[in-house]
Amino acid sequence: MRKKGYILIITTIIIALILSGLLYATSIWLKTHATESTEIAQREIALYAAQYGINEMIYNLNTGTTYINGQSISGTTPSGYSYTATYYIGDTFGGTAYIKGVGTAGSFKRTIYASITGGKSEAFKYCLFTQTGGYTKTPWWIQFLYPTIAMINNTYGSSYTYNTSSATVPSPDWAWYTNSANYPSGVFVEIDNFTDTTLTPSVYNGKVVYENYKGNSPTATLTVNFVGDDPTNTIYSLSVITNFPKVNIIYRDNSITWEPIIYSGNIEYPLLLHNASDTTSSEIVFDLTNSKNKKTFTVQGFIYSNSDALFSYGYAWGYLKINGTLFAKSLTTDWDYNETTFNYTKDYYNNPPPHFGSSSGFIYLPGSYREEY
Repeated sequence: MRKKGYILIITTIIIALILSGLLYATSIWLKTHATESTEIAQREIALYAAQYGINEMIYNLNTGTTYINGQSISGTTPSGYSYTATYYIGDTFGGTAYIKGVGTAGSFKRTIYASITGGKSEAFKYCLFTQTGGYTKTPWWIQFLYPTIAMINNTYGSSYTYNTSSATVPSPDWAWYTNSANYPSGVFVEIDNFTDTTLTPSVYNGKVVYENYKGNSPTATLTVNFVGDDPTNTIYSLSVITNFPKVNIIYRDNSITWEPIIYSGNIEYPLLLHNASDTTSSEIVFDLTNSKNKKTFTVQGFIYSNSDALFSYGYAWGYLKINGTLFAKSLTTDWDYNETTFNYTKDYYNNPPPHFGSSSGFIYLPGSYREEY
């Protein structure tokens, strides 16, 4: 009987140990499964947070926000998970740009990319587009006395002449345009200035010139001087980028054409990119007050300014012909005795200048969504 008792005790102990082992294993499995479930959930949440950041940036683009290359936004989803979205140019999946989204949930991060394409901005339909809308029109009596004078003449269609109401002007990616690495070798020239300066066009023929103003005068002036520069030269190929508060473009004698630099076969840099660092009294002026002999100054390309534009004739008799388009804060002209014409000679609506922000129509490119591993 005593021997049987020992056997029962030992058997009971063995069974208890087995049950304890099973319970322990079950507990470990449950904990591991719970951890795995949490990790899976966190990975998915991190993905959704990254998508949320991309959607947030797309929304901002569609409502008028512009971003420069490498600019980021950060925030949290309504559930409290963090995200960062960064805008980049140079997409290789067919977009005009792409957004990198990073989402975080717990210890997990997910990084995804989405190509975007910009909708066609209505601004690029016009040969004249200003923030204020409209322009100073030729007085009716001038039109009556001089019927050949035309302030605006548009070959794209009469409805695409100029915007009559105020609007947001698409802005350039200034960081991109002022980075020499984005230009072919030998094309880009940066000149640092601390006071008024004059640019002689023939000296920089075939170049993109960045006149970088580092002074602090709100009236500092860059003069682009075509007056008597080279009387034998009739075509100047030159793109000017500047942050000078004032830009004065002077023309006088012979009929000449100012055209932009074109690269990669058919993509052109803006003819003039004016982004005044101080807009207190900034402006661009096409000065034809000394023009003579009914000569024509042909400005061929895309002109942008974050300031007011002025066509100044005084009592001179000359012609200003803009084959392209002008974006500016506003446009005025002091006299209309002279012929000023706009001709929409290039379809900027379907082929806008590169690296300009648009305020409408940004969408994902189908099938462009991808994840970084």
